[in-house]
Amino acid sequence: MKYISWLLIAGITVLSCSKPIEVPPSNFPVVVKKIKEIRNGTNDFRAYTFHANGSLQTYTAQFTSRPDGAITQYSLSFQYDQKRLLKMQAANGYSLYYYKDGKPHIIQSYNQLNNLFATSFLTINEKNQVTEIVEQFKVPLSNELAETKTLFFYNTQDNLIRKEYYSRQRLNDPFEFHYKQLYESYDRKVAVPEEISTDYFLPGFVFMKNNPIKIITVDKQGVAGRVDRFEYTYDSDGYVLTKKHFVENMPNPVIPITFSYTYW
Repeated sequence: MKYISWLLIAGITVLSCSKPIEVPPSNFPVVVKKIKEIRNGTNDFRAYTFHANGSLQTYTAQFTSRPDGAITQYSLSFQYDQKRLLKMQAANGYSLYYYKDGKPHIIQSYNQLNNLFATSFLTINEKNQVTEIVEQFKVPLSNELAETKTLFFYNTQDNLIRKEYYSRQRLNDPFEFHYKQLYESYDRKVAVPEEISTDYFLPGFVFMKNNPIKIITVDKQGVAGRVDRFEYTYDSDGYVLTKKHFVENMPNPVIPITFSYTYW
């Protein structure tokens, strides 16, 4: 959601383009762990805390934001009615969650002055998977977009295999397709659900049960561009210990980044 950028929410989005590969269901570990920290440098990390019932309590991110070494840090806290998420709070704004038939249906985002900034409409299928997010902006963005739409597609192993991105400048215009991300293949190990779900402020929803291995970006003309490739190591329980992220097919070489994972 574009509101993420307004709240300084930074996340690495991974992309892809050949035919998705179906993988056999994985045998998930008996030991259930919750993520504590994902770190990729001395000053660069994402940290998580949880309530006793397993729901996400806080999310803190810190990263080097400028070439001169300046550090940016922000935190999110999540408030619940039992296990149902009601509010996401940041330093410069918050989001309220509204439900229909027991599932989140509308998310309204406000700035620190309590002014409505954006409204997101969610579509969730019978498997409790998010299939569409449409975000409508109360305050015009710099590119004057009135609305964006993201579509999500899954394979039979409940892993995300494709995302499609659309937008329109006026609400009565047709949506214009911009690009898609095809998730080409996955490992057979358990993924950390909070690593991607916090990008959409939807703790508890699983976009992928396994870890993506190779993803490619495809533009509106159908031309494959950036390739994101991942190599993992795992602990004895089958959880990720390290992830090495390679970015390929770019005009200039990109140095791989290694992320280390620790758990509660």
